[in-house]
Amino acid sequence: MIFRITDYVQRGTLDNRERGTIRLVLHLMGMPHPVRITLQGNCLQDLAGCLVEFENPAPHLLPAELTALPDIIRGVTGDMTASRRMPVRGRKTLENSLYMEWFTDHQDMVLMESSTYSVRVSLPEWTMDACEEQVQIMANQQMLRTQVKTWAKNYANNREDGNLPDHAWDRRLREAEAIAIAYQEVFQKYRLNPTGDIRVAFVMGWDEVLDDIAQSEETGTPCSCKSTGMLSLFDILNEQEAQEVQSCMFHPLFQQVMELTDLCQRQFSKEISKSQRSRTEPPEPLGQIFYCIRYITPRILSCLLQEKGNGADYCTLAARMALCVEQTRLTVSALKNNGRQIGDEVRERFSSLLEEVSSFQESLATQSRKSNL
Repeated sequence: MIFRITDYVQRGTLDNRERGTIRLVLHLMGMPHPVRITLQGNCLQDLAGCLVEFENPAPHLLPAELTALPDIIRGVTGDMTASRRMPVRGRKTLENSLYMEWFTDHQDMVLMESSTYSVRVSLPEWTMDACEEQVQIMANQQMLRTQVKTWAKNYANNREDGNLPDHAWDRRLREAEAIAIAYQEVFQKYRLNPTGDIRVAFVMGWDEVLDDIAQSEETGTPCSCKSTGMLSLFDILNEQEAQEVQSCMFHPLFQQVMELTDLCQRQFSKEISKSQRSRTEPPEPLGQIFYCIRYITPRILSCLLQEKGNGADYCTLAARMALCVEQTRLTVSALKNNGRQIGDEVRERFSSLLEEVSSFQESLATQSRKSNL
């Protein structure tokens, strides 16, 4: 959903001296030419009308997949400020950070955020009043709301299993996953904002929550819709969907997946926290472990839901579960070859899971053959 490029910027300039236009020039570590970005909109009040120069004291080499960035990029600005407060690791304080976000014409969101950059700000060529700033903030939030909606729709419609036909449950579970991912990002942005609950609800498109917050403020009664940073599947599904999903979660195979997930989250909590802080994937074979869990969990649940319903397409279900078998087998192999630090229990649990997933796939394949007779 978001391209974070903070670590890869060597230096750059932000120019908002022309009202209504922002020009960015970024020198990225590993790119032979600077990237020039032209955006519609303005910075927030502290940088509006200014030329800003910034430099990263410790840039990292740009990943290979990002070196193909075009020389010229156009888009729309998001929040651009040098006074966003952010916590500093290892300290119980908040520091001002340079925060720059924008949206490209290709529906991508790009983010730079750092409290360690050296920043120089010129005197403004023009000034923005408080009312104009609120207009810009609302425009930025509307852009982010549109981005979240578009990204969630594209994620839900993105079929990862080749030419296998999608069932409604496949799309619904992908949509729920997309909403949960987007919520995490939006919550992180607004979690320290005094009106963060309102902003989160608006960006996520939760108009009913906005109504609840408004009613709570009018009546003076507590609101139960405070953002917590956590969003479960049952917070997203409607009541009927939640009942159907809950009934399938007691299936022995799904229970086994959940128990293995819980074990891995507890055993590797430090590694997970570290990768979340640095916004990077955990080291192998942990990356493969958690990719496998993310891959097979919604597919197994969707297969169980479809099998429980009428007119299940057993041929498609068997083919999709065969992909889960292959992904689990790859993980078992990775643990054998590169899993000394993982521990015997996790390896044994994955080996047992491979047997159960294979057995379930074989039962679906048998049903498929029977249905074709």
